[in-house]
Amino acid sequence: MNLSLKTFLCGISLTFLTVYIVLAFCITLHVHFQSSAKRSQEIMSVNMNMVDISLHGLDINSYENLHQAKRNKNNCQKEVRNFVFIKCMKCATETLASVFRRFGYIRDLNFILPVKRNLYLGWPFPLQMTDIRQSKYQFNILAEHSIFNHSFMKTLMPNDTTFITILRNPWQQVKSTINYFDISEIANVPNQSFKTYFEHMEYYDSVYGNPKNNLKRWCIPDGFSMTRNILAHCVGMPLGFPTGTENILGNESEVNKYIEHLKSSFDLVLIADYFEESLVLLKRKMCWSFKDIVYHYSNKGDYKNEDLKDLPPRGKYFDIHRNWSSIDYKLFNEFNETFWTEISDEGPDFYEELNLFRTVQTKVKEFCFKQQMWKIPKSVLSFSGSRFEAGFIVTGEECVLMSTYLLPVLWARHYEKEGVAPDNITYEKPVKGCSM
Repeated sequence: MNLSLKTFLCGISLTFLTVYIVLAFCITLHVHFQSSAKRSQEIMSVNMNMVDISLHGLDINSYENLHQAKRNKNNCQKEVRNFVFIKCMKCATETLASVFRRFGYIRDLNFILPVKRNLYLGWPFPLQMTDIRQSKYQFNILAEHSIFNHSFMKTLMPNDTTFITILRNPWQQVKSTINYFDISEIANVPNQSFKTYFEHMEYYDSVYGNPKNNLKRWCIPDGFSMTRNILAHCVGMPLGFPTGTENILGNESEVNKYIEHLKSSFDLVLIADYFEESLVLLKRKMCWSFKDIVYHYSNKGDYKNEDLKDLPPRGKYFDIHRNWSSIDYKLFNEFNETFWTEISDEGPDFYEELNLFRTVQTKVKEFCFKQQMWKIPKSVLSFSGSRFEAGFIVTGEECVLMSTYLLPVLWARHYEKEGVAPDNITYEKPVKGCSM
């Protein structure tokens, strides 16, 4: 397909319903023509022409009834609908964000969305009002990449907002990052050897961040390290980026003080290494249901180098990274401990519910994607009730929602609700972050 046809299709004036389909189609075209952008976001390959992504087939009352029954069983008082989710790179955050987008979309909640066609809310730069699409309605959910700023985010959200993030063992996270973002290749490491990269980490980190590699990095700004204390950066610890800002690296007392600030600011810190345990803990804390937390993996990249994937959390290369990114290890260890304390506090029936959820997840995955029931919107998978919640169903239409990148759909809803014209979708690289 040539570029003129691409421009024609993306410029057609359409009804609101058709905008859903064309937005996703245009994104797919753009990924085809801008191959480097695939690292910023892997769009799920659902045929949007086959299934209309709308609420016409979803019974909102059934969700309300399900949650009322669930609250009665688990002594939950109220389903949490106002929350901020801080996404840390390569921590299963796109998979979890897909759960959050689906939850809010079904309930017609109002999202804090990036401006223009941006994927990020300013990330990895500090969040500013200019990064946010303004709305005449109260915001309910923030779930796109942004740098945590508790005081600023509280001004955007209702008083009862729940703050959530998810961390990952830094060793697993950095290996995934090196693989997913082609860091060894962009940094011109000989033979793309991860061993050479680790042995000269500071040097190759500077090569990766050099302005001459800007277009290769695509989403990542000059001078930003993807391998050093990135978890701490995402949760807002001042570590000297952007250049000229405060840097507490090397000041142990200030680092400890900031970690205590995070403990008092976040209501829930999940651990990606224990993803399904995290989802069940989330379900309990938020008074949600199994139906809310079933998931489909997003942005799960295959390793190009199995030796990198299998590199154990011990030995020479592990020690190099632990010294290079010491704050991330400290941060992870602190919150991994609190995570297991919270699970212990849930009592022994937590694991009974976890096993039940794993059964539900397996059956939903089989129904939606192995049997491909997403192609048949009215198909139904039924679950009987348990001591944890009432029975429920999953439909083929909900399978589509589970496997679709909903950000463009949320943009389309924003245009309609706010009464504004869609953005000009001619591509331009933003000053901060990524754009479609």
